[in-house]
Amino acid sequence: MRKFHLVDFAAHYQKGFRNHIVSITDVLELMETFNHYGCYATYFFYSDEVLSYMSSQRADAAPTIAGYEGRVWAPFFPVDLDHPEVEPARAAAQFLVRFLIERWNIDSTAIHVYFSGSKGFHVLLDSRLFGRVMPSKNLPQVFDSMRRHFAQELPEGLRETVDLGIKDRVRLLRLPNTIHEKSKLYKIILSVDELKDAKLDEIRAHARLPRPLTMTDETGFLSCVDVKEHEEAGRFFHRVKRQVNRFARKPFRYRFRPRPDPARIVFPCAALQSIWESHIEPGYRNNCAIRLASMLRLLGFNEDEANDKLDQWNETQRIQLPADEVHNVVRSAYQHRFPYRYRCHDAILRHFCPLPDYESCRAFVASHAQ
Repeated sequence: MRKFHLVDFAAHYQKGFRNHIVSITDVLELMETFNHYGCYATYFFYSDEVLSYMSSQRADAAPTIAGYEGRVWAPFFPVDLDHPEVEPARAAAQFLVRFLIERWNIDSTAIHVYFSGSKGFHVLLDSRLFGRVMPSKNLPQVFDSMRRHFAQELPEGLRETVDLGIKDRVRLLRLPNTIHEKSKLYKIILSVDELKDAKLDEIRAHARLPRPLTMTDETGFLSCVDVKEHEEAGRFFHRVKRQVNRFARKPFRYRFRPRPDPARIVFPCAALQSIWESHIEPGYRNNCAIRLASMLRLLGFNEDEANDKLDQWNETQRIQLPADEVHNVVRSAYQHRFPYRYRCHDAILRHFCPLPDYESCRAFVASHAQ
């Protein structure tokens, strides 16, 4: 909270509507300025990095938060449930809350339920349930995946009520006790019992006036109650986080040393250098090609560049491998996340190595180190 405390505040009557970055502690005053009418804030919190992002934009255009991809943090994990007929959205909220309380045994003080003021309900889980949620670039994707998991827990006919469009890091959420522009009703907090037992007409009647918030401040984002990590919720969060991080991981680029001059490649292995500079007889050609391709990858060449180099070797040394076979060898060397390194114990390298002993090999490697 000390570093990630900024949100994008938006209001129906605010000039430009949004792109007004403020501390969460300033939001209540802004809500009052606009008479609690049509007020929103991002549910993800930002650090000063977002201000740097906006200030670096074109001087002749209004600064915007759109496109921001930096780290974010969130005090609550929201599930937005909407339906034109409202009742299916409430049924979905009832089912989800019952699942959390009865199946996961989560204390109701960590579950905040709101009537949106129009066609839906918001279920917010205190993020402390999941343990220590650290600021992250991937947190929006983690929350999106969690939301999809929760949607699968709902009966099939209610899954469509889950709004899966609130996944980006600049998404706004209507603030509590602010007036919906169309219905003129307030977004209000509901108890678990009210969600379960009250009729929709009764809920709408309650929404004609704001309601005091007892578990958070007036923004609905700063909790006033103590919430501990929940074992089941924590396991769920970290499992989803690992899955997202695995898929979001960028391809690893190996740069163990500066790339050699593409016009004159010198391998840090005498056997590979010999293979590169020699005509290879049938029976060894494919084995030599895969070892060259693997070392080219380790040296930092991408797959297209390795294809070009192996084509050059094939032609210059009259290897006579078919072009598609050369390319298949290169594809094999690049298909896995981690490249394979052939070492001195490899029989093919030993066969082509011109050096007499291990000490000579060490000296060769040292002399070719960059």
